[in-house]
Amino acid sequence: MRKPRIAVPLAVMLAAVLPATGDIALAQGVYKYTDKDGHTVYTDNPKAGGGTAQPVEGSTVSVTPPAMTSEDTRRLLEQARQRDAALDRAVDDIAIAHAALRKAEARQQDGVEPIEGERQGRRFRPEYWQRQQSLQRDVDIARAQLNDAIDRRNALK
Repeated sequence: MRKPRIAVPLAVMLAAVLPATGDIALAQGVYKYTDKDGHTVYTDNPKAGGGTAQPVEGSTVSVTPPAMTSEDTRRLLEQARQRDAALDRAVDDIAIAHAALRKAEARQQDGVEPIEGERQGRRFRPEYWQRQQSLQRDVDIARAQLNDAIDRRNALK
């Protein structure tokens, strides 16, 4: 039994934390100080340089997230649910395709030995080669299905 995955997009987390009015501003300042060699150092740490860092004027960048309505939140949650379900389906398809590939490879390995009537003296009859081609085709199809499932999963990540 698989454990359920929880997918929470950043936008949904922000919607839950930030008020709907959108009047919170996220700010980050830039500070500068002079090191012991006389070089000016810029940083985002106000305690850098042994606490001597000074704010650079005009360096604060404010970002106000857009207000999210309950409809926006509902739409984002639905998109996240659909993506999570599609990802689960792709992972299930990978497991099924992997098992099918292993079975096809085992049938191919078991089918190497000729069966009665496929050998004429020291030579193999056309029926043997047709069976080998069919077994190889089954392996190729199973491998292609596995690759498709992996590609679908990777596209959803």
